[in-house]
Amino acid sequence: MIHVRNRFASWLESFGLRSHCIVLASLCLAAGLAFGLSMFASGNGLGGGIALAIGVLAGALSLTVLALLTMRRSLRAQALLMAGAHDGIFEWNPLTKELKVGQRLLAILGYSDNFLRDTHAWLEIVHPDDRAHYNLAVATHLKGLTDHFYCEYRVMAVTGEYRWLAARGIALRNRKGVATQMAGSVSDITDRIQREQQIRDLALNDQLTGLPNRRSLMESLPAAIAEAERNAHQIGVIFIDLDRFKNVNDARGHLFGDALLVAITQRLPHVLRAYDLLLRHGGDELVVILTGLTSRAEAASVAQRLLELISAPATIEGTDIRITASIGVALFPGDGQDADSLLGCADMAMYAAKALGGNEVCFFENAMRERVSSRATMESRLRGAIENGDLVLHFQPQCRFSDGTLVGAEALVRWQDGERMIRPDQFIALAEETGLIVPLGHWVIESAIGQLAQWTSAYPDALRVSINLSTRQFPRHAVEMDVLAAIARHGVRAGCIELEVTESVLLSPEGTALHALNALREAGCRIALDDFGTGYSSLSYLQLLEFDSLKIDKTFVANLTAAPTTRGARGGTAIVSAMIALAHRLGYEVVAEGVETIEQFNWLRAAGCELCQGYHYSRPLPAAEFEQQFLGTAERARALLIA
Repeated sequence: MIHVRNRFASWLESFGLRSHCIVLASLCLAAGLAFGLSMFASGNGLGGGIALAIGVLAGALSLTVLALLTMRRSLRAQALLMAGAHDGIFEWNPLTKELKVGQRLLAILGYSDNFLRDTHAWLEIVHPDDRAHYNLAVATHLKGLTDHFYCEYRVMAVTGEYRWLAARGIALRNRKGVATQMAGSVSDITDRIQREQQIRDLALNDQLTGLPNRRSLMESLPAAIAEAERNAHQIGVIFIDLDRFKNVNDARGHLFGDALLVAITQRLPHVLRAYDLLLRHGGDELVVILTGLTSRAEAASVAQRLLELISAPATIEGTDIRITASIGVALFPGDGQDADSLLGCADMAMYAAKALGGNEVCFFENAMRERVSSRATMESRLRGAIENGDLVLHFQPQCRFSDGTLVGAEALVRWQDGERMIRPDQFIALAEETGLIVPLGHWVIESAIGQLAQWTSAYPDALRVSINLSTRQFPRHAVEMDVLAAIARHGVRAGCIELEVTESVLLSPEGTALHALNALREAGCRIALDDFGTGYSSLSYLQLLEFDSLKIDKTFVANLTAAPTTRGARGGTAIVSAMIALAHRLGYEVVAEGVETIEQFNWLRAAGCELCQGYHYSRPLPAAEFEQQFLGTAERARALLIA
């Protein structure tokens, strides 16, 4: 009997019943067996059979009751799980489409009543753009192609806004492999998606203007090219660079410049179509992608309207300001087949527009590529010239108007390129753009002061040498240390060194140039303000630094000999007279550059200008010729001037 009970218990256990259910059923069966056997032993076979049947029925009944109790506890646990879980819980029948969801899922979406009776009701609140993606994920799992179901999608909340959900689930299948039930959980991932979007926005959008940035450009332009290839359309890439924007930043400050840039970028979409793209390439550079073009004229029209919008006055911090732009245009497929080549062509066209003085639109031409190649070649050769010592200094004398006495000379760099002498106006701008002006300027300082030391040792009369300093030499390059170190190394007097700077040097809001120039002046060097009146002029700059001399630019001197009836002549004489008077009131010595005729010489001498520099006296000369003509025969040089 014990053996029978054990076999029965093992059979029940195979159905997954709990131990107390098995014990109770086994006891009922054992009792029935014991009573039945006792009835058989007493000779009552019928009674024993009935007793045995009753025992079996009692065991079965106890099993049924206990199974129902277990099921009830399981259902209660499932309901408790749905109610208490942090994530929403769902159960879905793929055959009947019946859907059961927990209160937590409803709470995530803000609904109080459970109206989600089936799949159709659920799909009604799934975002239209996500329904196909959601259905595909469900179908893929039901077909057994994935181990589990997972999908991230948007669902409408009670407020009408969409929240991002992540659903996970596993399907239960019958013997034929058909999914008959699927259950799982749903998490609210809205905060995570928003954080990811913020990170993506930071990566792909400019934080100042809100426009897509260069990284976004390199994603958008290839996609636009691919679409244009499919549809046999053209694309226009417009490269915009604001003219002299750095001057605005230097004069008004970067916050003012930022506000101006934002104001401009907010205007430009008014002339663009909804499917065109406006992006910030960096700094003061913008890019526009025109899609679906059918002709070059369309791009030209848009570019011209952009130019007009940019040049319209803007009011920033209560101040009206105008700025222009240089615009370059390149077209796909004619000018380039990929994003890099198109941007490069548009950039070259933009520089061509800037070379025309700005406020221009230029379309890319193949000749521009040749010029860029030539420029790159010149940059490489200039770098080699600096390293190999192929630069030379020429000196142009400065003398007194009153008696022709030689006072000093301006050191002017020349590039000896084989048999050809290259003038500074052909390579100085390139040197400044590329940063080569720093090593070039260092060489000029060392060479000019070294030459002055040789002349000083040979000729007793004091002579001063003027050296031009570029704006690019000041930030982080300690140009004052270069000058003072060269003075100490060659043993010349600091008062014999005059350093010429333009107004642009004084525009730096960080004040690095002012600090350097003040240090040089305290050491005894002279400071001259060069090209006065031709830059971003403001008389307030004259209060920032104490100068020793002011140089009148040759453009003003040239107007002195214009016809008396022309406005240029009247304006020229009035401006130069005012400059001389202002400089004298401030205690500055006045140097006139570009004096080429006796008429200019006589007018300037009569106006009280102190020093003359120009071809009327002498062109710039190599050091040996300068020494032979002016230092060894001072009386002859003075006679040449007076004559």
